[in-house]
Amino acid sequence: PYTSTIVFLVRKGNPKDLKDWDDIVKPGVEIITPDPKTSGGARWNFLAAWGFANELYKGDEEKDKQFLADLYSNVTVLDSGARGATTTFVENKQGDVLLAWENEAFLSQKEHPGEFEIVTPSISILAQPSVAVVDEVADKRGTQEVAKAYLEYLYSDEAQRLEGENFYRPSNEEILKEFSDTFDLNLKLVNIDDDFGGWAAATEKFFADGAIFDQIYKK
Repeated sequence: PYTSTIVFLVRKGNPKDLKDWDDIVKPGVEIITPDPKTSGGARWNFLAAWGFANELYKGDEEKDKQFLADLYSNVTVLDSGARGATTTFVENKQGDVLLAWENEAFLSQKEHPGEFEIVTPSISILAQPSVAVVDEVADKRGTQEVAKAYLEYLYSDEAQRLEGENFYRPSNEEILKEFSDTFDLNLKLVNIDDDFGGWAAATEKFFADGAIFDQIYKK
């Protein structure tokens, strides 16, 4: 019913002038992002950065690997999950930039007015959270009808606008345009299926033991 993507959350004034992925790999930039070995959200961060590098280097995977190695060498705190990383950056005031879900970045900005800015990079990744009725649970609780009604409601105009107001990108393209002041609608987005062959292939290539993340990350 809605999508999201990965953006940068930076301190007010953007003191390190971070505008895109190639800025955050520069020496002296402190990055906060969770560990893709333990965090699903962190894997989106990694793949978004890989998508940028892959276009920059025209598919040269050795250069892509080096770009990601440079990025993770700038990571000062590798939390186990996205919530912990947000706490490290927002509450504990560590790091120059947080790699974050777009909706989480907006919420941090809303909860701490005047403290943060959101930077949308030139390339990120399209995240499409799935919704489903789990028949076994719904049948056991007698909630099939209301559960299906709720899922259908998520696609209604009313719910689509509520999703936009809570910083998720509505899947209805016309309603998404109503939030053009909030979201960068010209952002180029790589896709987990089209660009990475789906999650099973991406996990095997990048995040399994001994795969690319293990090869490029030095503690």
